[in-house]
Amino acid sequence: MLLRVATLALGLSAMPALGQPAAKAPARPGQDRAAHDKTGPDRKGAGQVIGCPSLANYRMLLHDGAAAAASVLADPKADHLGCTLVTRSDITGLVDRVTLGDRSYECAALPTTTVCHWMEAGAAARPAPAAAAKR
Repeated sequence: MLLRVATLALGLSAMPALGQPAAKAPARPGQDRAAHDKTGPDRKGAGQVIGCPSLANYRMLLHDGAAAAASVLADPKADHLGCTLVTRSDITGLVDRVTLGDRSYECAALPTTTVCHWMEAGAAARPAPAAAAKR
């Protein structure tokens, strides 16, 4: 019950930011590393990564690992928590980064929405935003 309340509070705290456009960081020039490594749907080498508009939802979806999360996303009847598979080539840059405990996450900008999508740090294969590097 406490986890549900904490998740709801975290989700509601992100609500005011949903209407604001995401800042666009420049994409890294050069070839995407997707062609070189095929390690799964949420790893650096695959062509797609799991992204969620809410960091809390991303953490809940990935609680049992990337394989379990991919199977949830493949089921059209499952609750996807707003999460989706994001193609790396669609990511226009990283707009935010946060570390919780010993895990780091990045929020990737997409051309189809003003809401950035959270994913594991490094999964987008893009450089971190300049403001996050100074933290």
